[in-house]
Amino acid sequence: MQYTEGQLGRVFVVRIDDGEDMLVSLRQFITDKGIQAGSVVFLGALKEGRMVTGPEEPVIPPVPHFVMFEGGWEVFGVGTIYPGEGGPQIHYHASVGRAGHALTGCLREKAVTYLIVEAVIYEITGLSARRGFDQKTQLNLPILGDRDEPDRGAHERAGEKESPAAGDEIKEDEKEIPGGLADIIRDLTRRPPV
Repeated sequence: MQYTEGQLGRVFVVRIDDGEDMLVSLRQFITDKGIQAGSVVFLGALKEGRMVTGPEEPVIPPVPHFVMFEGGWEVFGVGTIYPGEGGPQIHYHASVGRAGHALTGCLREKAVTYLIVEAVIYEITGLSARRGFDQKTQLNLPILGDRDEPDRGAHERAGEKESPAAGDEIKEDEKEIPGGLADIIRDLTRRPPV
């Protein structure tokens, strides 16, 4: 675990209109306003988009599973902003839903607004944070704290055990999901039946 501390800076409310790409619009706004670090919360609807809904297989480094959606989906989500190579690096996760179907994942490359998307951007100042390439995962991950400092979140007491990952608990609970729902979940995630 790593951490850093900052203070709330400016707060912006942004409206993205029908036909505008939410990702492009927010990136331009964040760049124009000189926001180096912060968070984005958004809601509205998207005509079409592309998202990563997890890895093809749970291996490191992951191979992303891309899903395209179109036709007017309700959306809400969050994003983080950190400095990185080439300017602010923004990482969005969202849930989209339409007619009883839902997807959750990382919005990438395209998110065209349907009607409106409302976003609130919270600037955070004073952070020692950046986004950089991680060789092991092959992803651009947040790096929090000074590079010269030891891992600020490392366990300092000898023999201290980390808590189990949330995914471990989910796998055990999946066995109790009713048949129809379990089949749908397995189909959507390409998991073979147990």
